[in-house]
Amino acid sequence: IVKQTFRQIKEDLPESFLSQLPKLDETSLQDHTRIFALAHEWILYSQSQLDLTQSAAFIQYYQQVTPLTIGELWAFPIMLRIGILEQLVYAAAELTGMDVTKAQRQAANEFIFFAPANETIVANCFLSLRLLASTDWKDFFEQTSRVEKILRNDPANIYAGMDFKTRNSYRSVIEELSRHSNFSEEEIALSTVELARTVSDNASRREAHIGFYLIDKGRAKLEKNINYQLEFRVQLRRALLTVPTFIYLGSIAFLSLLFAFGLVLYAMDSGGSLAQLITVGVLGFGLALEAAINLVHWNVTHRIKPQSLPRMDFSEGIPAGNRTMVVVPTLLESETELNHLLQELELYYLSNPDPQLTYALLTDFSDAPSEDMPKDEQLLDLASLGIENLNKKYAKAAPFYLFHRHRQWNRSEGVWMGWERKRGKLADFNRLLLNLGDAQLEDENLRHRSGERERRAPQAHYTTQVGDASILSGIKYVITLDADTSLPQGSANQLIATLAHPLNHAQFSADGRTVVAGYTVLQPRVAIKPTSANRSIFSQIFAGNSGFDLYSFAVSDVYQDLFGEGSYVGKGIYDVAAFERSLAGQVRQNTLLSHDLFEGIYGRAALVTDIVLYEEYPWR
Repeated sequence: IVKQTFRQIKEDLPESFLSQLPKLDETSLQDHTRIFALAHEWILYSQSQLDLTQSAAFIQYYQQVTPLTIGELWAFPIMLRIGILEQLVYAAAELTGMDVTKAQRQAANEFIFFAPANETIVANCFLSLRLLASTDWKDFFEQTSRVEKILRNDPANIYAGMDFKTRNSYRSVIEELSRHSNFSEEEIALSTVELARTVSDNASRREAHIGFYLIDKGRAKLEKNINYQLEFRVQLRRALLTVPTFIYLGSIAFLSLLFAFGLVLYAMDSGGSLAQLITVGVLGFGLALEAAINLVHWNVTHRIKPQSLPRMDFSEGIPAGNRTMVVVPTLLESETELNHLLQELELYYLSNPDPQLTYALLTDFSDAPSEDMPKDEQLLDLASLGIENLNKKYAKAAPFYLFHRHRQWNRSEGVWMGWERKRGKLADFNRLLLNLGDAQLEDENLRHRSGERERRAPQAHYTTQVGDASILSGIKYVITLDADTSLPQGSANQLIATLAHPLNHAQFSADGRTVVAGYTVLQPRVAIKPTSANRSIFSQIFAGNSGFDLYSFAVSDVYQDLFGEGSYVGKGIYDVAAFERSLAGQVRQNTLLSHDLFEGIYGRAALVTDIVLYEEYPWR
């Protein structure tokens, strides 16, 4: 237990953190941190037998005289461990007959003199160390933090409903602002809440939320209010990040030319002919470009810390108003493939069971020379029966659906096929959820876009629907997956909780054309299933590192870190209304097959790297 405590102290108390804690002067514990003195006194008073309820009350009473910083509250359990170990040393020394000098006794604040028998001290110390190791200090911190109590007065009533990680990121910003200004953490928290209260009634909900001033575009206004003193390196970094495209492309261009010029100089120095110099320049530029891109990407990912998107706390269940359907756009081609799809749909439900979550197959028949093929009806009947059987199996929830479209003649392709393939399935499904007819859709396009519109054939709606259609109009979000994608436990909940945060809601420009803030779609990190990666030598080489991430954390991505946007690869969650609005009138028919990146650009996609999905990798 003692060894474990020592390791934890070393891990949790780095020198950089310790140096930031307020120190004492003109006391017997001069030059010690204030929070250590506080912990020491509390251990002395409680005779090394700690009680968390009493400890919290002690901290709260102390702060009525002198408020503690956020860092001090986090350091309190570490200082309790140090204090308990110190008392354990002297009590054990007395018991074992080891020499304890007078100076050492004084350093221990003469604890042995005031405490009961040494055996009791040792017993209490070990009980307290066990308690300290098993306690979740997040609740203790939020119970005793005065900054936390202030932030919970968020005028938008969002802060208290966020997850702990997001709340902690807000408090970390307040710590940073306080270190570089003359305002205390409490004063900064009060200023943040006041700014959120002063927004006009017609302002968006995001501006009435304190997070807008801590981690969003309102940060400059808050910094001005508290006379925040920016360090020169921070000023330079911010100036560079205001023009990320110029910095990114400019750096790649400069380094590419520099490397290519170096190769040509080397060729000249080696006595190369004109033809050889031209050859070196042409072939070397490709190598130089690749080297420059790799170097720029390495610098971005190592110098810009990845930021997790703010997230609500839906750990106890998804609240009403956030109903979501998980859909798999796919083709009905064989009975074997259909059985696999139904099994996957059931696994999605078992991994992510929630009354606000439903699961659906969006299906077409494969391309064919005629509208109807011999096995079509049989496959469709099997699919309908499979969904009905799943709903009977889980009769109380009945969360499964089937939406199927028949083929249409495509003059451009020269075949009968599902309209616009996968993109069309999702577009038709969105229109079904939004209850938009063809006339309404064209009105929407005209309202938000100019130029040529995408025209829809009226007969291309879903012709077969299995499941309770009464809930469709209440679906706000859609999670779209490929047929080979796994949805790990709790991942659907996390995706919804992230997109539901007001700072992530899509905000459109005044003319309704462009998403200027927030996102319409979130793309989680996608990893390869280990079983899939090891199926052949080919997959072992090309799948890269594979494995299950038991502790999901944000990882660096050049585009998300530098530009605040990620690349959408077709597996993620989108806000149905905002997603459709961002794409209205943008696509001509029969012009777009690989649609994901295109949709992510117009809809503004974010890469959520701390949520992981798993998918198969081709084995040959």
